[in-house]
Amino acid sequence: MIASIFRSVLRQTRRHPLYVGLNIFGLALGIGVFLTLTLLVRYEYSFNAGFTDADRLARMDERWSMPGTTPYESADVSFRAVPFFKQDFPEIEEVVTFTKTNLYVQKNGQFTHFAGQTTDPAFFRMLSLRFLHGNPATALTRPDGLVLSQRTAMTLFGKYDVLGKIVEINRSGQKTIQVVTGILAAPPSPGLLDDVDMLLPVTPQERLTRSCFRFWGSSCGEILLKFRRPEDIASVNARLFDFVNTRAAGPADDDVSLGPAPTKTYTLSIVPILKMHFHDVNVEDTDNSVEQYVIDSIGLIGLLALILGCANAVNLATARAGLRAREVALRKTLGAPRHVLFGQFMGEAMVVSLVAGLCGLAFCEAFTPAIASITGEAIRVDYGFIGLLLPLVIISSGLASGVYPALVLSGYQPAAILAATRMPAGGRRAALLRNGLVVGQFSIAICIVICTLVIDRQTSFMRNADRGYVRSGLLIGQQMHSQDIGLQRRMMDTLRAIPGVTSVTLGELEPNPHSLTRTTFLHEGSKGRIKVQMLRDRVSSDYRDTYQPHLLAGRWFDAEHGQDDGPSNEEFENGNGNWNVIINSKAARAFGFEKADDAVGKILRTDAKHFTIIGVIEDIRFSSPRESISPEILFFSSLQRIAFDNPVPAVRFSGVTRMLMAERLDRAWRTLLPDVASHFAPADELMETYYSGDERRGNLFTLGAVAALLIACLGLYGLAAFAAARRVHEIGIRKTLGATAGQTLVLLLQDFLKPVFVACFMACPVSWLLMRQWLNGFDERIALSPALFLLAIGGAALIATCTVLGQTLHLARAEPARALRAE
Repeated sequence: MIASIFRSVLRQTRRHPLYVGLNIFGLALGIGVFLTLTLLVRYEYSFNAGFTDADRLARMDERWSMPGTTPYESADVSFRAVPFFKQDFPEIEEVVTFTKTNLYVQKNGQFTHFAGQTTDPAFFRMLSLRFLHGNPATALTRPDGLVLSQRTAMTLFGKYDVLGKIVEINRSGQKTIQVVTGILAAPPSPGLLDDVDMLLPVTPQERLTRSCFRFWGSSCGEILLKFRRPEDIASVNARLFDFVNTRAAGPADDDVSLGPAPTKTYTLSIVPILKMHFHDVNVEDTDNSVEQYVIDSIGLIGLLALILGCANAVNLATARAGLRAREVALRKTLGAPRHVLFGQFMGEAMVVSLVAGLCGLAFCEAFTPAIASITGEAIRVDYGFIGLLLPLVIISSGLASGVYPALVLSGYQPAAILAATRMPAGGRRAALLRNGLVVGQFSIAICIVICTLVIDRQTSFMRNADRGYVRSGLLIGQQMHSQDIGLQRRMMDTLRAIPGVTSVTLGELEPNPHSLTRTTFLHEGSKGRIKVQMLRDRVSSDYRDTYQPHLLAGRWFDAEHGQDDGPSNEEFENGNGNWNVIINSKAARAFGFEKADDAVGKILRTDAKHFTIIGVIEDIRFSSPRESISPEILFFSSLQRIAFDNPVPAVRFSGVTRMLMAERLDRAWRTLLPDVASHFAPADELMETYYSGDERRGNLFTLGAVAALLIACLGLYGLAAFAAARRVHEIGIRKTLGATAGQTLVLLLQDFLKPVFVACFMACPVSWLLMRQWLNGFDERIALSPALFLLAIGGAALIATCTVLGQTLHLARAEPARALRAE
């Protein structure tokens, strides 16, 4: 039986190589896409799953709902709560802080950057990580301890056995001597330690001086927790409201607490680390997150590609069924029962599926590196996983693509077949099935194409949208990590003296800002008392010339106006007085001003301090396009008496290339701050992380759309070839009765393209609903224009036309006499 099946497949391959080739290629492509995207989905769902007791690990988040702003959740939290967690919640086994920090090692005047984290000694008890060298229990107990990843140890020393070695660490210009106390083996990946090069202990000095350890309203890093049981996470989460009311409450004038009713504006919530990767899409101060429904959609594309391949096989098999009708009739006449024939045809389908599966594995091996490059993820072919999945896919594909054709073929009646002069077509039901499969294939393909076009248009819109400042000719540095007003003046003068520089400014915020400070301001007007929490920035002279923000109303700061200068941090916290400020358009609307001009001259207040609005600027976007722009207030410093708090220089230039100007700026920086790494970069580079993820996923959808269209076109081509073979006699009669080749061509194209247009009609509403949901995640987004849908429909119709055009032209131009004689 098995030998007979293989002989039959080989015989069909020799007789009809085109049909068999299309069948195997379409199914192999579907299997290859399915396997590749399954590996991607599996990777995305496995974040943090490799840690021991991962179901007992979690992160503590903050939720803020301040007046005039959109409520938001942040992964950076106050460490003030850390000592109280184990006291108030016996379910918590361990709690540690986990703070990101940029570390540099300087050698021969060159800085090498390393991604670092400061944490507590209990960190390695919490995660149970394996060390190549050193003792996890004591690695972070000494203040000068340092744990290196194995790749960092190799980078610094060229070997792993480096315990006791000395490393001079540069943190924002502050140098410390650290002793290597451990070499961490490769941690579970993907996970929260993927990009970590160094782990350092939190120093006693930091615990005493850093505001996030002292004040509830200040944050600087993450809190990780380990619970005694997985179900304890929900139990503790339900009691955090009372915890905040008890521990964070205090007098209204108490700087440490959050006032007498802290839960009005502040709450805590627990996020299991197994859910962080998808949950963090809507959480501030997080990296490496993705929408779960996007990953599910990518997985669905893989499944649909497999379904399309199977549908393509069914379509081709049923179209070819008539070619084997006489074979079936003769075998039945000679005594073959139906179940034997059914088994024969199912066996052939399984052999074809097996060959397609092996070819699909080859496609998977070719696609996976490309997908890894597009996504930036460390995806690889896991042969253990593929070894389990591929047999299931082969069997499922064989069954899905073989059952119906086997039923059709084995069900032919010998007498009717042998008495007929033409091969059977299967009747109206078979024709409806074939057209229905084509409709289904193109519906899926067009839906993916529309989604791809929308994603591409949205990502392009985000990159090119007006961000409220002029990006061309602008280079932005890094934080100076200094409050020395003299150094800040010298930095301005040094950068201004560089040839090609047209203006220089300092600001405390920059694209993709390092830190944010918010304060609630009050305005009493015709609409009553309105409180708005506003993002604070301080700018220097030439800020308008450098960033070139759009001034909507009023005037810009001027050092000649004494009240423009200030307040200092000390005056803002403890003093009283009157100063002039500029607000953004979002703040003006939040305070109830209908027009920007209405805000000019109005007074804002916080405590005993009064601020007069002298100007309104268009909103400036320094943050993610998914986040709503915050109401913002700008203070001014002429650098005569008020220093900036860790300012960031920005430079506008002309007449030289960007790379040459960046080199000049970096050299000038090193003359003043030789111990602080310098890198002047354009705004787009600083904000790249906000856009690259959506662009990479858009590329994935593009590949999925290409694969879906290719498989659908294979099915359409096979159907056209079958129809062309059956309609030779009909076309000969039509042309004998006077039909021209053009009329025949139009008739055939109408018949072939009718399922494609039905598919377009079905795909549009589905893709519209999917893309509307996706676009709702952006603060600024494109409209779902009909042009995108018409473009996808037109492209699909053109591709389908080109697919069947060869068969159609050949049939329309056939000579009637030859066609009728052949019939």
